[in-house]
Amino acid sequence: MAKPPPITFHVPATAANLGPGYGVVAVALDLPLGITVEPRTDGLILVERRDDPHAHLEDPRHDPVLRGLLRGAELLDVALPKGLQITVEGTIPRGTGMGTISAGYAAGLGTAVRLSKKKWTPAQILDALVPLGGDPAHGAASLLGGLCATVPLSTPQDTALRQRPLHLPIHADWHYVIALPDVQMGTADTKRVLPPTLPHAATPRSVGRTIGVLHALQHGDEDLLRSSLLDEVHLPYRRRLVPGLSDALLAAVEAGSAGSTICGHGPGIVAFTMDPTRTHAIAEAMVAAFAKADRKASTLVLQTAFYGALPAVSG
Repeated sequence: MAKPPPITFHVPATAANLGPGYGVVAVALDLPLGITVEPRTDGLILVERRDDPHAHLEDPRHDPVLRGLLRGAELLDVALPKGLQITVEGTIPRGTGMGTISAGYAAGLGTAVRLSKKKWTPAQILDALVPLGGDPAHGAASLLGGLCATVPLSTPQDTALRQRPLHLPIHADWHYVIALPDVQMGTADTKRVLPPTLPHAATPRSVGRTIGVLHALQHGDEDLLRSSLLDEVHLPYRRRLVPGLSDALLAAVEAGSAGSTICGHGPGIVAFTMDPTRTHAIAEAMVAAFAKADRKASTLVLQTAFYGALPAVSG
């Protein structure tokens, strides 16, 4: 019997928490994990992480790809083959705010979807990803690609979280300059600095600016994006955790970007531009700002990933 061809697909990096769109707005970045799924003859189900040199030091049972696969198999009634290997390759930097953990869960769930004959919806898959420990916004963008927003459907009294991911149009000419300072920062630390409540007056401003972010990204409106990225929800508190971050955000705008904000939970930051000739100057300005705070930073220049972990068409 001929060996079945491998299953291959890509899962993008993501930038979430875009300005006032905290927890609900994200964009997929064209920096993918490459996923290859092949049968094994020894009966084992293994994940080989070529993307992460430290993965061999961790308990493989806790690997996000494996956990996503097992949860997806349970959700979609997949009888996993006796012998399966998932090889993960790529260069998404860990601990930077670019959605690495959510991408891992999305990779496992995407594998289960491709092995299943059962019908599914993006909302079902996202609702399986979030309880594993994934972020709703990062998760939606890693599953669907492009620009995504998530609508919370569950009430505060519900025990199960339910999300409706919205796959929204985005102008193809956006370029993203990512600056990654040499700062180690855990997600728990970034959440601990957030206040339990916010002033009521911040609500209409944040809602309006979030709509502005979505409109600006769709239509390539740099002026609207620059104004709409102003955030009162999370950035004012998280910027204190990273030396030089505030100056780097300002430097990106002064160098010609259409606004900048923290990437996910940080410490990475992302600046936006429609003009590719500006990206070098924006990157240099952010690196120089971090250097003044005695922090080294590397940069990436990326565009939108119009692909996600899920197949383009659901059953």
